[in-house]
Amino acid sequence: MDVFIGNLPSSISFNEIRELHGNWDFDAPVKRVDGQDRHGREFHYFLAQFSPKNEAEAEQLIQEMQNVSCYGQVLDVREFIHRSYCNERRALNWRDKQWHGTERRVTERRKSKH
Repeated sequence: MDVFIGNLPSSISFNEIRELHGNWDFDAPVKRVDGQDRHGREFHYFLAQFSPKNEAEAEQLIQEMQNVSCYGQVLDVREFIHRSYCNERRALNWRDKQWHGTERRVTERRKSKH
């Protein structure tokens, strides 16, 4: 299981995330991801990659980091769902079809036609 740690300021380091947690003793590689969305806004997040045998630790991290504030922003900590390579939303008329996969978004940005 991968854990997404987002809603971060651009200047934050992984050591600061460890300090916010208090006793980060998880055996999981962590990578930082920086980029821009399609509107040119920058984003920054960390991705902690837990092995299947350590999923309980991943759940523990998600629980312990809920509602933790960093530089005045509440962190968004949740399971990271990887995008499917055979994304059904790229099919014809995908906007008219219900999505049956795991939802990656926190909120729905499209508006219903009804």
